[in-house]
Amino acid sequence: MIRHTRPWVIITDYPTWPSPYFRELHAHAPELAPEFTPDLPALHDRSGPPGVVNLHRLKRLYRGGDGMRTVAAAEVMLTHLRALREAGWKVAWTVHNLLPIDGAPPGEADRIAAHGVLELADAVVTHTHADAHHLASLTQAPITVAGWGGLTHRSTPRPPTVHLAGMVDRMRAATPAVLVLGNLTDYKDLPATTRVFLEQTWRAHLFIAGPERTPGLVTDLEHSIIGHEERVHLLAERVETQDVPTLYAAADVALCPYRTDGPWEFFTRVLHPSSVGTALSFGVPVIAPDLPAIREMTDAHPRLLYPPHEGPTTVFAALDEHPFPAPVDRGRQQGTARWRDIGAVYAHLAAELWENK
Repeated sequence: MIRHTRPWVIITDYPTWPSPYFRELHAHAPELAPEFTPDLPALHDRSGPPGVVNLHRLKRLYRGGDGMRTVAAAEVMLTHLRALREAGWKVAWTVHNLLPIDGAPPGEADRIAAHGVLELADAVVTHTHADAHHLASLTQAPITVAGWGGLTHRSTPRPPTVHLAGMVDRMRAATPAVLVLGNLTDYKDLPATTRVFLEQTWRAHLFIAGPERTPGLVTDLEHSIIGHEERVHLLAERVETQDVPTLYAAADVALCPYRTDGPWEFFTRVLHPSSVGTALSFGVPVIAPDLPAIREMTDAHPRLLYPPHEGPTTVFAALDEHPFPAPVDRGRQQGTARWRDIGAVYAHLAAELWENK
């Protein structure tokens, strides 16, 4: 087991609202022993030797007083990082997505923040070789591919809520049952995707579950499915982590749409599709755009990938008759092993950063 003597501090609002990614890393990387703090200023007065500051979701670190991401706040964030480096800290960025994907579309402040961190970073961590390939053109920092991991099975499933139980019953009765699970956001283009689904299928059922993150999106979805409520089922609320296995066990296929137009064009080069990773962790076949990271993650897994610029029309047209294999429960053991491998990569990186100081 690799040991290191310097702290590895992850900037996140854990444990109040833990990131699923770093929650898993915390559980499966004892050799890394990650610590957590909500912001960068807290590190300036931290006692003990400097270590590694591991950035994750940058968007929370450059918001103005009104909560909006601003150029001025991005410059303040970068100033904090420069000061920490001068004090001996190493900067590592775990790149989920190059730019923010929730809330307002990415703009100038987001580009300044992302490229500023890439310029300052001592290490960059990605989930796929596809992401690493593109980021190598944007930074001089060494890039480590940690791999990807989905949710691990933690406990015996509890009885689902009344609303969720109703959806699960309908999924079990549908052939095929197509599941979209996760945040309801603009970058998934769900109203348009739903309309194409209804135009191209006659037997398949679409199940959409998750909280609204883009204001007005649920209203648009509801308009899209008027008259088709018997085949499109919407549950616009957060699904608890412990209920996720129940939904995937009832699904025949997971639909993971991502836009690549306009402000979302960067998905064609850098994308951490957590919806894909979660579906894979439960052994469910995937329908998704043919993007480099998705193609790499779904290799050797049942999938139907469609050209992103064309959309899923052709895939949906064949959906009613496509002989999807039965989902395979990959179980807790495999998920834990994958996360332990990721933890070992982080621990090795920690040792490398201090050996090469």
